[in-house]
Amino acid sequence: MASTQKARRLILTTAVVSITIAGTLYGAGIKTDQEVTQTVQKKEEATIDERITSLRDMRQNLAAKKGLVEQQIRDLDARIEERKQKGLDGSKREPPHNG
Repeated sequence: MASTQKARRLILTTAVVSITIAGTLYGAGIKTDQEVTQTVQKKEEATIDERITSLRDMRQNLAAKKGLVEQQIRDLDARIEERKQKGLDGSKREPPHNG
């Protein structure tokens, strides 16, 4: 009798947990779909002026990133040239030992 009640309790608990997890996942999926739909709808409803403003902002961000990357490249080139002048370029180093 006791093992039958334990088995019944275990089955009932497992069923409740499974239903709860399935419901949570289903609800999260619905919410995600609604958020995607709202985002697409906002993009479609955006006026031409809003789109232009958004594109200009993105252009400014990209230009700033471009400037940063170009500066990093110049700095790297300067360090490489400095090492060459000091005779520390990688060509004169000994290969690593495999011992």
